[in-house]
Amino acid sequence: MFLPEDYPRSVSDDYLPFQCWDTAQGLCSYVRGSLTTRALLEGVGVGAANATAASAAAQFIARDICGMLGGLVFTLAKGRQLDAEAKQWRLFADLANNVGMAMELAAPLVDDGRYFLALACAGSIARSLCGCAAGATRAALTQHFARAQNAADIAAKEASQETAVTLIGIALGLAVTTLTDGKPRWQWAVFLVLTVLHMYCNVRAVRSLVIGSLNRERVRLLLARFERNGINRVEEPLTPEDCAKEEALLPLMSPIGMNWMLWPWYRYRGVTERGGGIHLGAPLHSVPHADAFDPIHFEAVGHDFVPYSSIRKYVVFDPTEKKYWRSKVVLSVDATAETQLEAYVHAALMHCNLPRSNMQTDKPYEDHEADEWMVDNWFNSVTPKFIETIEGWGWNTKDHKLAADGWRVTWATTKDD
Repeated sequence: MFLPEDYPRSVSDDYLPFQCWDTAQGLCSYVRGSLTTRALLEGVGVGAANATAASAAAQFIARDICGMLGGLVFTLAKGRQLDAEAKQWRLFADLANNVGMAMELAAPLVDDGRYFLALACAGSIARSLCGCAAGATRAALTQHFARAQNAADIAAKEASQETAVTLIGIALGLAVTTLTDGKPRWQWAVFLVLTVLHMYCNVRAVRSLVIGSLNRERVRLLLARFERNGINRVEEPLTPEDCAKEEALLPLMSPIGMNWMLWPWYRYRGVTERGGGIHLGAPLHSVPHADAFDPIHFEAVGHDFVPYSSIRKYVVFDPTEKKYWRSKVVLSVDATAETQLEAYVHAALMHCNLPRSNMQTDKPYEDHEADEWMVDNWFNSVTPKFIETIEGWGWNTKDHKLAADGWRVTWATTKDD
């Protein structure tokens, strides 16, 4: 009833620990949900002599509308990143849920009805973000767990687990609501204890996930380890299990260096994208001076050691004029998934603080140094050195999620060029 068919052979090794911690955090949410529901009903006037059903309905409608609009904006802004950073957005969803519940529980404490409605709407928006992020990342994690083409079976059993947890949570929530009736201090005490427990279970759940496909942060961590091995001349593999312990717990929300405020949720090891990040698959019109862009000339100047006109299917633009411009990577129409990975590695060398194999510094590579690195480790081998190395560490390089935009360009070369 609760486990996929042919368990455990039909799922990944991290399925059971994740589901155990996920069940525990879900139970905490349902119990707290009973407290917030009671608080909202009190806030709209349930039990008050001067309250009307029309007034209560209007407030609930306004609250729901705000939540829906918040969900639409969130999916527009972050939809592409939910696959690439499923672990991080999964934890973000539960953090947003906690913020929303706290707002809803606090809403009846304000005397002014306008402030009550504002808090209730803000809480609804936060919980809507949770619903969007949690639902999307659940689909991505289901695909990760499936090892026997059984994603639908895993999703069905997940629904059965949710149903069972909901039934238990409703019973416990009813008991908690009854015991704390008329005791706001006890309600807050129970809420805070369950919130701490909820976040602990979520952190453990996210940390238990071991995902072997590549995203931007994992590529940066692997590049840093690959280069560090070059410095130390010692093979120190970074396996998916090791990387799971070093990955950030939350998505990179601030591109200009504010993530220290959420330590220890952020655990990047000094290999973040500088400035506004790397825009992979950028439209050509977003590139400075794009009207003067000549891809043939760009590829030929200073690169006599490699026939770029027949190899390169992308161009990396360095944002030198403004400090926080995003780095632009323009992709060709025939850029494959492998090309996207190659382009991101090239851009990361130029725009991330990676260790240098030839000197004791973590400054980004100059343009020509990044080109030489790509020639040495990517182009001039039957099997590129970097790809060969990380595949030996257990990574799946065929399936990566680098969150590239869909813009592509066409450039043509002739034999004379």
